[in-house]
Amino acid sequence: MQEILSKLFERDLEKLKTEITSYKDPSKMWHITGEIKNSAGNLCLHNCDNLQHFIGAVLGN
Repeated sequence: MQEILSKLFERDLEKLKTEITSYKDPSKMWHITGEIKNSAGNLCLHNCDNLQHFIGAVLGN
């Protein structure tokens, strides 16, 4: 189970890294445009917080 979770986290974090580093101007990842109601920066913060909580509180007890 640990190996599966590790691979999933690594895969998803690599996708997040690719998404965030694709912004040529880092301040743009905080912009909200059109029908998108949540910025990429905000989603990144939520993902990081959720991951820290899961690893620290859930897995780490």
